[in-house]
Amino acid sequence: MINETLPPESAFSRAVYTEIRPAIPRAHWPAEALRATFAPSSDGLSLESVFEGLPPAYAAMASQMVSRAGVSMVLASPVAYLASAVVRARRWRDTFLYALLPFLFAIPLMAALGNGAMRISIALFGLNTLALIVTHIKLLQSRAIMAQNRFAAKIPTPGLRIKVPTGTPLHPHT
Repeated sequence: MINETLPPESAFSRAVYTEIRPAIPRAHWPAEALRATFAPSSDGLSLESVFEGLPPAYAAMASQMVSRAGVSMVLASPVAYLASAVVRARRWRDTFLYALLPFLFAIPLMAALGNGAMRISIALFGLNTLALIVTHIKLLQSRAIMAQNRFAAKIPTPGLRIKVPTGTPLHPHT
């Protein structure tokens, strides 16, 4: 389901244009705005795209360039907040995942110190396991929400006149 269509004047559309323009010869651009559909990748660090109106080879090249732009393109997109939620959830999940093994090996080591130390390490292992399960569920939910939010954008073409608001930089990170 496509949630919104960005006009050629949007900062994201202009950022995509500046990214793909050098690779596509002017003769292969359509006369009107180029329509493209974007979806965040499952890790939230890049965008997957499909360009309509370009020859297949140039559409594939444009899609690769958008994907290769990575995080900078995601930050300019309307799904930036969803992608950041996925990255945050994955970071917490990985933290509890990497803490799981030391807690597991601490149980027999603490047994040598006494039953109290062993019980504390078992409790910490159990809490860490519970936190790992909760954060993994949160990661799966964040990914599912992000996967549902595809969007379309009309990319300006060379020679297309668009109204650009004054004072807005061409690239959102400059």
